[in-house]
Amino acid sequence: MFATLYRSRSAFACAAYAMASTMSVNPVFAQDETEEQGANTIIVDGQRIDTADIRSTARDITIGSYSYQVPLARFTRPVCAGVWGLGEDIGQAISDRIMQNAAEIGAEVSDEVGCGANIWVIVVDDVEATFTQLEEDDSHMTRHLTPLQVRKIRSEEGSARGWSVISTRNPDTGLPVPTGFEATQRFFEGEFGTPVNQVSSMSRSELGIRTDIELSVVLLERSALADLDTDALGDYATMRLLAYTDVPDGDTPVSTILSLFIAGDAAIGAPQRMTAFDRAYLRALYRSSPVRPARMAIGNISALMDDEQDIDGE
Repeated sequence: MFATLYRSRSAFACAAYAMASTMSVNPVFAQDETEEQGANTIIVDGQRIDTADIRSTARDITIGSYSYQVPLARFTRPVCAGVWGLGEDIGQAISDRIMQNAAEIGAEVSDEVGCGANIWVIVVDDVEATFTQLEEDDSHMTRHLTPLQVRKIRSEEGSARGWSVISTRNPDTGLPVPTGFEATQRFFEGEFGTPVNQVSSMSRSELGIRTDIELSVVLLERSALADLDTDALGDYATMRLLAYTDVPDGDTPVSTILSLFIAGDAAIGAPQRMTAFDRAYLRALYRSSPVRPARMAIGNISALMDDEQDIDGE
């Protein structure tokens, strides 16, 4: 269905893009000199975000965040970005931005020129109609979605739709582990006996499975892109594609770029760049153990967010 695409450049090009992007700084916190503290002392004024709000927002945007039995999904294979539906220069700029972000937060990125895309940004006229068409065509982009995922995608509102195709794997061998309906069906078909998942270790803090994102897709409506630049699109796509995230239901106590395409007034004033929270969230995910239960996997976002704010000068 999608023939024209722009995949990631080499790692060298992504590094050059990252160097150029660091030339611009947008400080949020006001700086003020006061006579009481001395002429050379700078007082940084700003509102500190409560740790409870950070954790609450993280759990709200994370699908399956409360689970003790399943780890959070992330890419374990190198990521490669593909863009469809935009001009070549624009598509390449978005692809490069995503790859730069992925490298910075700790995900492994492909250094192969023309690599096979496993994260997709697809710009269309109607996101709902496009998703329906992909399903009817039995596209590889939707073929392995669960019924629950399909219902969730269909219930979304706004100008974007996003999803991830996820597999359950043995953490030692990386081999797929059939689960749920698939395991039951294959058992009764006589394909194998009782499913066995042999692991070297397992505990309350280390599960015997990992959940891999095999493919992520985000659909964006063309009419919603008029006032956005390529960095905004790349940053939004990064948050939707590199983690199994959900869009906020409304206003969140912590600012996130995931609000950019939601329906209603909550999208007004949404950030057009990944925030300190967004970057800390992804860093926390990719630094955590792939077998750690979801409920325990993103507990250090607050500390990482402070680091991000220090880097930004916020």
